[in-house]
Amino acid sequence: MSSLIALLPAFLAVLLAVPATSHAGGATWLSLSASSAAFAAMATNCLLATRPRLLEPLFHGLDRIYRVHRMLGITIVVLVLVHDLVAPNFQGVTLSSGLNRLARTLGEYAFYALLLLAALSLVKRLPFTRWELPYGLWRQSHRLFGAVFLLAALHQAFIKRPFDSAALLAVYLNLLAAIGLVSFALTQFRPLLRGHRYRVSDIRREPGATLVTARPERGGLRARPGQFAFIRFARAGLGEPHPFTIAGAAAAGGELRFAIKPLGDFTRRLRDTLEVGDAMIAEGGYGRFDPAQGGARQIWIAGGIGITPFLAALDGALATPGRQVHLFHCVRQPEEAIERARLEAVARARPGFAFTLHPSAQAGRLDAAGIIRACAFEPAGAELWFCGPSALREALVKDLARQGQAPARVVFERFDFR
Repeated sequence: MSSLIALLPAFLAVLLAVPATSHAGGATWLSLSASSAAFAAMATNCLLATRPRLLEPLFHGLDRIYRVHRMLGITIVVLVLVHDLVAPNFQGVTLSSGLNRLARTLGEYAFYALLLLAALSLVKRLPFTRWELPYGLWRQSHRLFGAVFLLAALHQAFIKRPFDSAALLAVYLNLLAAIGLVSFALTQFRPLLRGHRYRVSDIRREPGATLVTARPERGGLRARPGQFAFIRFARAGLGEPHPFTIAGAAAAGGELRFAIKPLGDFTRRLRDTLEVGDAMIAEGGYGRFDPAQGGARQIWIAGGIGITPFLAALDGALATPGRQVHLFHCVRQPEEAIERARLEAVARARPGFAFTLHPSAQAGRLDAAGIIRACAFEPAGAELWFCGPSALREALVKDLARQGQAPARVVFERFDFR
């Protein structure tokens, strides 16, 4: 449904192209419909890149917005290729001025730049190699899409067309150009507009993760349990914003805690170089992963660092009388578990909460039989809240269904934004 909503501006461009271009022939309509729809999709992607909080409920979370953003990127490339391959018939309309010819040249630059940037965005790792595009290069290449959109806007505004500037299609495309350019400008100034300044107050380097606590210098961000934030630090090598789940928040606008596993260059540098007193900029909270809004029986499954949203959501979820929750934390070795003592203490004190630590090095991979055997209630019909590797989630859901213990619904978020 969210994909269809995101495609509505492109569909409207195609509809408006009928009265504007059909008199010039089918090939002209197809070519200019494709280019108009591609331009509408580019403007939509510029808007989605602003991380609009008002649209999160419509798309069911920022993670879904990013997936739609990627789908639109692929759609744009296909439509632009159609526009380039299908030659329109302009029926005597020629490039009569220098501005017209410049618009054509800008369109060609935009076309080749779009193909190059799309390749950098869509190909995370070179085929048959281990070389992966560095996150910093990927992010900087993404910022160039604004320049490509500007070239496309100038191209569509000043190229000769078989319709005049008063046509509804022309007015619509000009409106989209304004929306897209304003949206791109907002993404460039987002740290100033939405960023909240914090100061790192505590760092604990545990085997499973680096635990970072930060206090706001003024007003902090507002976040619900289970949400995530984009954070960066005023330290060399840590200046790019990365998304991390908030493992705990003292109160709205108060202290924040993050549990960050050293998996990549950024997280390893953070573990090695971050110091108490460093400045942190946080933007959020984002996401709709909130077990407190779920049903009466919930199975929580965390894969490694995927325990973080459950740590934040625990108190709120257990505040509902009669709710039953069983948390499975899958780690390779027991010492990798984060806040194990706290979770075991809550399990002893609260009858509605059970906790199982599952070390895969000794017990093997968690499967449906292990869940059924350990779970404090029947899994069938319960909700499955999952944060971890997608392969584990898919295997467990299929295995539970084969065992006749299919959950009523499965809730998860996707954190691969690239």
